Amino acid sequence: MTARNPEFQRQLWLNWRPSLLAWSVGLTLLVMALPLALSEPKNLPGMLSSTAMAGLWFASALYGSVLAGRSLAEEASQNTWDWQRLSALSPWQMAWGKLLGAVLPAWLYVLWFAVALAIVATFWVLEPLSVPHMLGLAVLWGLGLQTWAMNSVLMSWGQQDMPVNRRRAAVLPLLLLFFIPGPFLGKVYDGIFENESEPVMWWGMDVGGLGLAYLAGGLVLALGLLGLWRMLCTRLDVRTLPWAWPLGIVVSGIFAGGTFNGGLPAFLGSTAWIALLGTVYVALQHMDQHLRAWRQVQWSVSQSRWREALEALPLWPVSLLLGLVVSILVIFMPDAYEVEMMGALGSFSVLMYLQLLRDCLLLTGFALLAGKLKSPMVSFVIAWLILNVAAPLLAYGVAGVNGATLVQPVMSGWVNSIDASGESSAWNGVLPWVSLGIQILVVLGWVIHVFKDRVLGFARDNAASRI
Repeated sequence: MTARNPEFQRQLWLNWRPSLLAWSVGLTLLVMALPLALSEPKNLPGMLSSTAMAGLWFASALYGSVLAGRSLAEEASQNTWDWQRLSALSPWQMAWGKLLGAVLPAWLYVLWFAVALAIVATFWVLEPLSVPHMLGLAVLWGLGLQTWAMNSVLMSWGQQDMPVNRRRAAVLPLLLLFFIPGPFLGKVYDGIFENESEPVMWWGMDVGGLGLAYLAGGLVLALGLLGLWRMLCTRLDVRTLPWAWPLGIVVSGIFAGGTFNGGLPAFLGSTAWIALLGTVYVALQHMDQHLRAWRQVQWSVSQSRWREALEALPLWPVSLLLGLVVSILVIFMPDAYEVEMMGALGSFSVLMYLQLLRDCLLLTGFALLAGKLKSPMVSFVIAWLILNVAAPLLAYGVAGVNGATLVQPVMSGWVNSIDASGESSAWNGVLPWVSLGIQILVVLGWVIHVFKDRVLGFARDNAASRI
């Protein structure tokens, strides 16, 4: 590993010292000694096993995530990231070198708490078979959360690879992931300690609570590695086609569809909504990079470098196109919720994606005005609130539901699909589509105007300066 991965060797040199082994053993023994001093003899076995399991999960998930995130944060704070970009390290070498090397102290504690858990299970409480499951889930979920901790640090970096005031937003995915194991804990407990637990179905198979926990942990780890590889490619100036993001959405849809146990319609419905949420996230997260990205796309297209144009393309058009295609497929294989909404609106998912297209075009227009506006994000939020909240309320007060539908087709159409019937319902089923189509054309015209000025005008100015 050290010969093939210079980053792993560097992390070992930075983090390994003989005293670390002694400190980890001593602190583990101290923690395991607490139940001996604080618990009654009859409760001692249970307290020892609980302490060992808590220490195992704390070391792999929490302590390991802190070390993994800090290893990247120190690259920026110590001004060593430029050296990494100039090195021959690949994104995979960088990712695994930090996951295995920078998190070495946490893995030592995982080892000692696993040994303590095995000893307690052998002599007192747990069956020996449960120890591998405890260790396997702790390592799997620990690695997954460590990758997302590194992703959170990379999300908080600006264009100059320095932390900016987006740390709270970047930490949000990590905080959500720390709460994701919660729904599985009861099923995992039943799978380990209860022989007659209820069946847990996934794509028609009874995988049990343990199986579902392993599947979810594998999903978190796979998506974390995929996202980490994609962002490291960007930060290390390694060009790649935008295939990782849609692949992650499809994999998440497969897991969600299997969890709902509703077959192909559940997979399509889940994928459509995951893609919708993913489009919103990447559009907002990378808003400050849209101007530079579209200028790079325009330059690559002008030079007939089509692959480079795809590599520079922002992620939200890719995500939205995937979701729109899936939402069209949902029309032919709808799930229960889509069937309920199709009566008046035709397809609620497609309508949602068309409104998302309108909002993403609006966001792109404000993003292209970076440099002319003090804060494109604030300007977009104000415009979005006016278009989706204030204007529909004013239109409702003046012209009722039909007036509100002209401004906010999705929500007004959804309310109408519940209350309206007969000819009114038929008309209200057409009105949202017509209204939304007009809004998209208007916003698209404005974005094209801004694009000509900020992107094509920039290209003309650069060409003129070379003459």
